[in-house]
Amino acid sequence: QLFGFLEYKSRKELCVYLAENVIQTETHIDSHDQVDLFLTMISCLVTDQADQSAEPEDPEDFEIEQSLVGRLVHQLTSGIPDQQFLILNTCKKHLLTGGDKRIQYTLPSLIFRAIQLCRVYHDLAAEDEKWEKKVTKILMYINSLLSTLVKAEYWDLALRLFLQAALVCDMVGIQSAETAGYEFVSQAFAIYEEEVSDSKAQLIAISLIVATFERTINFSEENHEPLRSQCLRASSKLLKKPDQCRAVSLCAHLYWSGKNREMAGKPMEEGKKVLDCMKKAVRISNQCMEPSVQVQLFVELLNKYIYFLDNGCNDVSETMISQLVSKIREDMPGLEASESTTQITKHFNTTLEYIAQQHSISFPPS
Repeated sequence: QLFGFLEYKSRKELCVYLAENVIQTETHIDSHDQVDLFLTMISCLVTDQADQSAEPEDPEDFEIEQSLVGRLVHQLTSGIPDQQFLILNTCKKHLLTGGDKRIQYTLPSLIFRAIQLCRVYHDLAAEDEKWEKKVTKILMYINSLLSTLVKAEYWDLALRLFLQAALVCDMVGIQSAETAGYEFVSQAFAIYEEEVSDSKAQLIAISLIVATFERTINFSEENHEPLRSQCLRASSKLLKKPDQCRAVSLCAHLYWSGKNREMAGKPMEEGKKVLDCMKKAVRISNQCMEPSVQVQLFVELLNKYIYFLDNGCNDVSETMISQLVSKIREDMPGLEASESTTQITKHFNTTLEYIAQQHSISFPPS
């Protein structure tokens, strides 16, 4: 009631003080009723106020304040899982009133708290017979928050959080979670294909998708196969040849260290598929017009070949490595002197030193 007698600026300053105090003293607000009361009390930070100035807020101050709210969410926690879910729903009710400009700072914290709660229920599986239904409900909660970020067009943030959610689905390892996980990865792909147009951002996005999917272990082969094929197709369609090369070679890991439920946690180790990806990456690198970029890609691919050879991929032969080394040695003298060329040469020489220490591969004289 006292808050009502203060003007907007004074109320907001007091709200910032209260939020900072909770964080600094590591105070935990552990019931949904108390959370509801506290978020109502600091509503100046959570949503627009009727008496605030019509002028836009300072962007830097606004970001600091909303980041504070995001940090505050981690203090709204209970040691009782069911109570924690009630707290998350209370937070959602309040934070969604903040509008699109705030949710990019506040919803990620809610999503990570929900992901953590999934892990808690998974660990309590032996004590709570309803844990699977509760996890399914939390995954629906996460999906609703992610959908809100998508509608607000926070594409990059949503893509990354979809992938984080997919990982927790895989960790849980139940049928409903696999369905949700497949949907999360599919949504990440949809954002990548429809909303990410910058070539640099595309490479980062497809790399994140491939790396996330490589870590999964509980997808069935029925779901695993189309997703890894989609990763390879998407990598092959990147605009720039160097990006194509790097992404395609990254996909080779899906066929070597990738796992699915039928493999019972063991890596797939499909050497022929690995070799197909690597050969395709070499063909793409041959199409690059810039000599220094081409040689740099060859050196990167050489290291990939060595990695797979070291990890027991018998389809990668020493002859292939020897041929690639010869190609690099042939092209290296034609590069113009530059800092980039110096780095490429250093990388290549370091790789050759490693090969000499770990393998008995004979190379033609340079």
